[in-house]
Amino acid sequence: MIPSTRHIARHAARHVARHITRRLASGLALALTVCALPGTARAQAQPAAAAITLGTTAPFSGPFAEYGEEYRKGADACLAPVNAAGGVRGRPLRIAYLDDAYDAPRAAANLRTLAGQGVAAFVNLVGTGPMLAMQPVLDELKIPAIGTSSGADVLRTPEGASPWVVHTKASNGDEFAGFARMLPTIGMTRIALVVQDNAFGKAGLASALKAFQQPGQTTPVVNLGQDAAGMEAAIAQVRQAEPHAVVLIAAGTAAPAFIAQYRQAAGASARVAVLNVVGGRVLTGQLKEQVAGILTAVLYPSPWTGTRRAAREYQAAMAEAGQELSLLSMEGCMNLRFAVAALRAAGDDASPAGVRRALDRGVVLDLGDFALRLAPGSRVASRHMSLGIYRANGRLTE
Repeated sequence: MIPSTRHIARHAARHVARHITRRLASGLALALTVCALPGTARAQAQPAAAAITLGTTAPFSGPFAEYGEEYRKGADACLAPVNAAGGVRGRPLRIAYLDDAYDAPRAAANLRTLAGQGVAAFVNLVGTGPMLAMQPVLDELKIPAIGTSSGADVLRTPEGASPWVVHTKASNGDEFAGFARMLPTIGMTRIALVVQDNAFGKAGLASALKAFQQPGQTTPVVNLGQDAAGMEAAIAQVRQAEPHAVVLIAAGTAAPAFIAQYRQAAGASARVAVLNVVGGRVLTGQLKEQVAGILTAVLYPSPWTGTRRAAREYQAAMAEAGQELSLLSMEGCMNLRFAVAALRAAGDDASPAGVRRALDRGVVLDLGDFALRLAPGSRVASRHMSLGIYRANGRLTE
């Protein structure tokens, strides 16, 4: 039977309707897909910018654990506003941490582990002994290290310095020279040096003797014993010398232990001066109100001052993080901020080589009334030192 013209027309109309329906459905699906993506139909979802990683090996266990913990608190607190503001060239920053328990071989091994994670630089490394072991590894890995707790001059001499290490604070030699210059102005002319028998103490003693030894004058040197009997013998030697002040070259728990026993034997007015790195909760926490009157070198603005921009910005970051203020966390913050400045100066090349080139050109962290200025070719960003005194509440007065 031959279809009629009317039948053919109806069939064609149904075919066209089905075709139009399919096209409309396809178009609607495409429209829904486009609406689900940002921008136009050509827009593609962009992957998040890869994070830039900094690495830290430090003691988070053992007698020097306070150093690692306080540096971490300061660095993490001051990293948060950097990431909130977009990181570095749109890339967020993170810090990878490893515990070395202040063990030199373990610290060196941790550097290799962190290097395998693709760090752009190391920050906030801790200890003279560990640094002596880490410097050859840094030279081998060719990764910069920015900021170390150690002020040992042996790490800054032409023979002992590493081109891959940048120091953001004055050296122990600068601190001892400051003590030798400032203590006599407040009537403290007779000084005794009390020295811990480890790499920190030995390195510090050489710098202290250079600052305090005068022609025809002998500065008593007393070795700090490793046990209670040795501590008692050291205190007896110091009292026999009758110094106006003791310059203590010791860190960790040995420092507050000596100060407490020495003041118990010689009286609460006995004066002790400590290096900047000795300050912190390990000192104030153990001595409590007995910390009052202890002298110290101040290498950064006091964390408690309200007049310095560096301190105010640190205080705001620590408050946001819910952390208490301290000398060591202030240092951890400043080291982190200088590392960020170096990364920004490196431009689009946030590799170890790019950061090293930026450091070689010179990097400045200018905070108005305080700055870290690394001159081209230099490896020391600050030699600032002032004299501070602890109050009974553990805070410093400069």
